Amino acid sequence: GVRKGTGERSLVFNGHYDVVPPGAGWNTDPFNPTVINGKIVGRGTADMKGAFASMLIAIKAIRVSRISLKGNMVFTAVPDEEIGGHLGSGYLVKSGLVQGNACIIGEPSRVDTIDIAQKGALWLELVTLGRSAHGSMPHLGVNAVEKMASIIMALQELKKKYMEVKSRIPFPEAVRHVTFNIGGVIQGGSKINVVPDRCSCTLDVRVIPELTTANVERDIRKLLEDLSAKDPELRYEIRVIDRIEPAYTPEDEPIVKTIHGVIRDVLGVEPKYGGMSGFTDMRWFKEIMPTVIYGPGDISQAHAPNESVSIEELVVASKVYALTTMRYLGYYSD
Repeated sequence: GVRKGTGERSLVFNGHYDVVPPGAGWNTDPFNPTVINGKIVGRGTADMKGAFASMLIAIKAIRVSRISLKGNMVFTAVPDEEIGGHLGSGYLVKSGLVQGNACIIGEPSRVDTIDIAQKGALWLELVTLGRSAHGSMPHLGVNAVEKMASIIMALQELKKKYMEVKSRIPFPEAVRHVTFNIGGVIQGGSKINVVPDRCSCTLDVRVIPELTTANVERDIRKLLEDLSAKDPELRYEIRVIDRIEPAYTPEDEPIVKTIHGVIRDVLGVEPKYGGMSGFTDMRWFKEIMPTVIYGPGDISQAHAPNESVSIEELVVASKVYALTTMRYLGYYSD
């Protein structure tokens, strides 16, 4: 939806209405929102239908207050962020259906924090190729699982080196560096008494904004080449499953300065800057406009059982969205 004003500047609000499956461990019906101790409990409350409610209330507040915006307020709701956003935000951006000067994505950041960055991701599949033989005569074969084990050990050493390089963005301290998840899916062998001739292992690397996925891929390929030079029996393949570049919006961007001042006025505290360790639809919008993540709730609630969002935070977020829109676009009263 678009609320048109008289000026050329446009502010885009974005959110996704798809959710992940509820999983086990719920004390209430995950798809029947329940108010408990000032919080709404249900799947998607924090990630991120709470922000939708706050955005819609902000739009309504501007409308019923008889305020005319000088610019355009654009509201986009997409259905597939949880599976990559290719047909939602990705399509909107690539097809030119959405344009603007800045974007606010309502993923849960906590209401006193503006997420100005998110990590990128490099997803790889590594495959080692061996030669099968009878399990009682392993010397006649080449064990692809053992070859993969040597690669995994080397990757662990590379992981330690990357842990020493901290981002300037205040991501959660435990992940303020490039992280490796080795073996999210690992497969090898066919039978207990057969030397495995193939082993595959996935690698999920999350990349800080100071680097690119190409930087990390180059280091991994160099690692594999070095191992291969030392072991002539090591045969491997590497496949890029996906790559998402990191995103960063500088603190001096007008949208960041505007929302920073609004949060300070609404909450009476100095807002914090943060970064998302996962990736969101910021991956798409940052290609065409400065983008920030700001929304009610805590990211720790996302995808968790008994997911919840504070009603008080929903109200705060509504105020921040409405005032940010007015200050960023300009307005006059009817």
